[in-house]
Amino acid sequence: MKKTRDETPQLQEVGETEARWRGLAARLVELGEDAMDAQLLVAFRSAREEGVVPPDAGFFLVAHILTSMADEAIGEAPSVCRLALELELMEREYGVEQGAWLSGEETPPEDWEALHAAYEAACDEARATFFSAYGEEEMARLYLEDRFTFHRRFESGRRFFHGLPMLPEHLH
Repeated sequence: MKKTRDETPQLQEVGETEARWRGLAARLVELGEDAMDAQLLVAFRSAREEGVVPPDAGFFLVAHILTSMADEAIGEAPSVCRLALELELMEREYGVEQGAWLSGEETPPEDWEALHAAYEAACDEARATFFSAYGEEEMARLYLEDRFTFHRRFESGRRFFHGLPMLPEHLH
């Protein structure tokens, strides 16, 4: 195959980009666990912003690491803590053992369902607040206001890397 002038700069750019990413990967390996999430976020944002991956794949990378980070942090949100405690107390009062109601009822009491819904809403709000705090306002908006689009983009990006669809129970 005959080489043209245009191919050389493109190959050189690819080599430089690959070298940058390999260098970043090597630095990430050297980090301890504490700094890993923050560095992964920086790397994933760079991949998204530089167009190294398709838009939904970039969305997935950033959303995935932020969701993981948020899920570790939301337990400290005051509203989440308060509602988690209320749920725990109510479950003790009603008698729940290993996820089963001791009363033998198949459906949980209505007041528990309402409290559980409030807890899930507080967790969602805390995740969205976390996304915004890390500069991802559009992601936070989608998470709260258009969960369908959030999940569609997340799943489309996830499939770019992993192929098969995610099971519904793994979605937030």
